[in-house]
Amino acid sequence: MEERYLLAVHVGPVQGFIATARRSRDLWFGSWLLSELAKAAALEVVRRSGNDLSCLIFPAPAGISDLESAEFTVANKIVAWVGRDPAEIGEAARRAVLRRLDELFQRTIDEGKIRGKFDLERARLQLEDFPEFFWASYPLGQDYRKTRSLVEALLNCRKATRNFAPVTWGSSSPKCSLDGSRESVIPDSAHHELDDHRLRRDYDVRRGEHLCGVCLLKRHGKRGEDEHFFSTSHVAALPLLERLTDAHRALVDEYIGELRRLGIPPDVLNTLRSPHPVFGHHDGHLLFEERLHEFFQGDKLLQATQALRNFLGKALEGDKPYPYYALILADGDNMGKVIDAQETAEQHRALSRTQSLFAAEAREIVRLHRGSLIYSGGDDVVALVPLHTAIACARRLAESFRGRLAAFKAKEGGVEVSPTLSVGMAIAHHLSPLSDALALARQAEGAAKSLAGKNGLAVTLSKRGGIERTVKGAWGMLDRRLERFAELHRMEAIPDGAAYELHELARQFGSSEGEGEAAVQEAVRPEIKRILRRKKAERGLRPLAEHILAELEELIERQVSSPADLRQFAEELIISREFAAAMDLANAPLCEPPGEEASET
Repeated sequence: MEERYLLAVHVGPVQGFIATARRSRDLWFGSWLLSELAKAAALEVVRRSGNDLSCLIFPAPAGISDLESAEFTVANKIVAWVGRDPAEIGEAARRAVLRRLDELFQRTIDEGKIRGKFDLERARLQLEDFPEFFWASYPLGQDYRKTRSLVEALLNCRKATRNFAPVTWGSSSPKCSLDGSRESVIPDSAHHELDDHRLRRDYDVRRGEHLCGVCLLKRHGKRGEDEHFFSTSHVAALPLLERLTDAHRALVDEYIGELRRLGIPPDVLNTLRSPHPVFGHHDGHLLFEERLHEFFQGDKLLQATQALRNFLGKALEGDKPYPYYALILADGDNMGKVIDAQETAEQHRALSRTQSLFAAEAREIVRLHRGSLIYSGGDDVVALVPLHTAIACARRLAESFRGRLAAFKAKEGGVEVSPTLSVGMAIAHHLSPLSDALALARQAEGAAKSLAGKNGLAVTLSKRGGIERTVKGAWGMLDRRLERFAELHRMEAIPDGAAYELHELARQFGSSEGEGEAAVQEAVRPEIKRILRRKKAERGLRPLAEHILAELEELIERQVSSPADLRQFAEELIISREFAAAMDLANAPLCEPPGEEASET
């Protein structure tokens, strides 16, 4: 009987590569690129196994066609059983990864995506050096769990063993602006000889921005017919765009026509493959005055700015887009324990297939909430979402993940646990580097996963010129409070100033911890209530309604028992104001109208 082996393959790099992104396109294509390379390796394993798809344990596609589809995404890990020499299959999979990478790069060149001259030879050398590819195998015995554990240990050892091959592309050229390590393949002369428009048209870079061969592919690569991704500016503008109706089409045409008359570069218009019902294929960055500086100068800039103001005044009552958006990072909890608990390859494959079903559903969930899915690989999701739908979108992702994987369990401390989804959400400015927003979202994700039992949500707010604020809590608790506080803000039922006074009280409260928690609570809770009762709502015109005060005071009794609790309470009030601002712009319906007490004089 032919001996079978369990083979595990890692394709990278992952976090560092994905994080090197200045634009949503960099993040969008970079995430997809890693998935494509992993699929190429998986497809080669299947082909070397006589096209027997059942050899794949993770991922577990429904058919070989999935591995050839641009829309099917996978994680950077492959687990399979093979009946041939694993060294031969591992080497074949490595070559398949390099071929796929070269195919994508060549397609980008053939389609004329990069118009300017660049160092093609150096770019190819950098791409060849780029992928990390590690594999490990062990004879597949009767005990699948034990064999998989051994293979994972071997793979981790291999990943920790570095290759120190000589660099073949080193030079004195400027470093890449994204990754900071590889040399730029764009000639330095381009930045001296070309104007801003030509730099954007020929290389899609700003002045002084340099790209290596790998990041040039990130910036210009194409995902087949799937080009559905939004810029951060477009996502930030979506709450305002929600208010456009068919009656505004003529005003949209008038505004875009004026930009054309002023000579806006043609490649700036009609950039979205997934059009807005009224604003069409035009990116929402055209609604931000600060973005017009990129396309016009001097008198033309003044005219373009006036045209924008006229459009906003006629179509949207003079409202401007809110400059913040949400970046969501979600990751499965207890997945390692649940995978370890699978007794057979068939059980592990069933788990993998369920993860693939969630990955497909995540795409639809993000779309329904007006967002742009960057990546969904089974137990992790990256997405750009407008603020007015961000909480609902994150909650729906968590509910879907938990529901789909509820049947898969593991034991932890004698208690059964199932996979849940923890979500980190960064609220970032649309002009901030995407790498900074990613760092914030990872920070928030880490905060969510620090909760006991996980299954949490954490939100980090980064205001330009302000401090970062993070709140965290369990699903069904924090998300509901943030939504409720947002409603109260929209009803003008609570004043903004109360949150900052409570935050200052938390700072003072923190210096008194040595006096004993019970004594401090006795002194501080009345002060919290005094602040709330002294503050006035509706722009300082009316006292807080009694039923609102009662609701907040009851929440304080349940939630606030330490300086950290009070600080979180205050910061939830502050952060929820961001969601409220976006919901107001979108004219989102209020879940609950003001009560009678709120309308009393």
